Amino acid sequence: MTDLKYVYVTIIAASPERVWEGLTTAEFTRQYWHSTRVHSDWQAGSEIVFLVEGDDGDRVGCQGIILKADKPRELSYTWSFPSNPEVADESPSRVTFQLEAFGEHTKLTVVHDQFPANSKMYDLISGGWPCVVAGLKTLLETGKAVDFSNYMKPE
Repeated sequence: MTDLKYVYVTIIAASPERVWEGLTTAEFTRQYWHSTRVHSDWQAGSEIVFLVEGDDGDRVGCQGIILKADKPRELSYTWSFPSNPEVADESPSRVTFQLEAFGEHTKLTVVHDQFPANSKMYDLISGGWPCVVAGLKTLLETGKAVDFSNYMKPE
């Protein structure tokens, strides 16, 4: 493992419970998270899978194992991307969402760490997380879905 750590912080005009719902509900994630639908039972040790709809059926985008699910305060899971040949063989990293009440809003901190040495995943997520979080924030604050995938920085 390396010392690489990606941290992204934002304030969302929604309650921690609503932000949690936005992170853990397939109907929400498909609207802002690159058209993927998240699936898990949200228990430590369980699988988390992001399914991508395709012409020939669903395929797994990203996947991992739930490490911690403390609704609505903290969600952590391992992260791998088997459908991307560039990083398919890379060992999993870890993503953690910390949700804190911030007045009537939520302070959301995304920490992605535990990358293997010479990680290519780090470059992918550093362009991806701002777009995913912006999509979540926009959806929760306006009720309108925006997927910012087209604005991700080039690899």
